[in-house]
Amino acid sequence: MFFEKEMLSFTILDVVALKQQNIHMFNSGRNFNALSFRIHADTVLKTEKKEYPMQDNTVSYVPSCLDYDRHAKYDDLIVVHFETTDYTTREIECFTPTDAETLHGLFRDILDCWNGKAVGYRFRCAAILYEIFAECYKQNYRQSIGLPKIQPSVDYIHQNYKSDDLSMQKIAEKSFMTEVYFRKLFKQKYGISPQKYIIDLRLQNAAGLIATGYYSLQEVASMSGYRDYRYFSVEFKRKYGVSPSEYAYNYDT
Repeated sequence: MFFEKEMLSFTILDVVALKQQNIHMFNSGRNFNALSFRIHADTVLKTEKKEYPMQDNTVSYVPSCLDYDRHAKYDDLIVVHFETTDYTTREIECFTPTDAETLHGLFRDILDCWNGKAVGYRFRCAAILYEIFAECYKQNYRQSIGLPKIQPSVDYIHQNYKSDDLSMQKIAEKSFMTEVYFRKLFKQKYGISPQKYIIDLRLQNAAGLIATGYYSLQEVASMSGYRDYRYFSVEFKRKYGVSPSEYAYNYDT
């Protein structure tokens, strides 16, 4: 679960306050994550699989590239848009904090800091977002029954997902279990298959490398765990909606 992550690296893209009524909006293909605190809300976020009601004081995380509908009688919120390669899911996650006042204050602080644009404001905003993550973690922390069994394998994935010889057998062996059992526990915990998780990590890494402009697209593919550039291109377009060359062109312009 996103709110149980002990560490995340990120890049803040924007911090926005929204106050809307009678909203019926479809969101598709957004290439950033969104972390929100709803001050006052009567809202439902709906994916193909599930509906997520949002009320006053709800904190929610919406992952990048997830299609969903937002229906709201009223929706008053502060939202942080950011990029990260440390967590991948295909589900919206939300909770009602036990100490909403503290989180509301932190979201207000990051909004004021972002809008103020004082010297060094990005560093200050990053510090506040770490405080928000820490508070969310503190209010959600609990011992997970299934996670310790597969944690060695998950750690191995994060350390080696850019390797082109990474295999599910090697991954499962790190937790001393069969591939079938590992896949089952992983899907229960993260909501997607381990293979899809690895692909998402690789493509997020590739997008970041392309954005730097330092590498050829063939180098990006190789550095992200792909031996076959054509396969990399197909997977990249499936996730981001454009080819790697089109993605690079958009950054150049």
